[in-house]
Amino acid sequence: MVLLPFYTYRKIAQKPHTTAYALNPQTLGEHIKKKRIENDELQKDVALVIGVSEDTITYWENDRTQPQVCYYPNIIAYLGNYPFVHDVDTIAGKIIKMRYCNGWTREYLAEMVGVNTSTITRWETTTCTISPKKLKVLKGIINRFL
Repeated sequence: MVLLPFYTYRKIAQKPHTTAYALNPQTLGEHIKKKRIENDELQKDVALVIGVSEDTITYWENDRTQPQVCYYPNIIAYLGNYPFVHDVDTIAGKIIKMRYCNGWTREYLAEMVGVNTSTITRWETTTCTISPKKLKVLKGIINRFL
């Protein structure tokens, strides 16, 4: 029986940078990927800026998961613009924009206004009326934080 000599051979190569991205991004993940590639950054660089793991950036860019609202302020700052599409002239749009820009959950805003979470959801998704008392509180919060 003849034994062959064994040795470890390792070849280390850099993974090529991806240059393909959506020219007109529709999802938040596409926005992040476009900005990252235009800035010639790696996912780990973006992850450090936003405060998440590299895998999280991969999942967002591939639209496998959506970011939690608490990461939206860092994402908006990284992108340099507000990437969400909704009518910010309506009270519903202002509520959503205020929540996203500040990283607030519906539960947190509900506590601030003094209503339950389902009420915030209805205010954001339907054209239900807001009582004058709650509207005054809500406008005060919007003016202070938006």
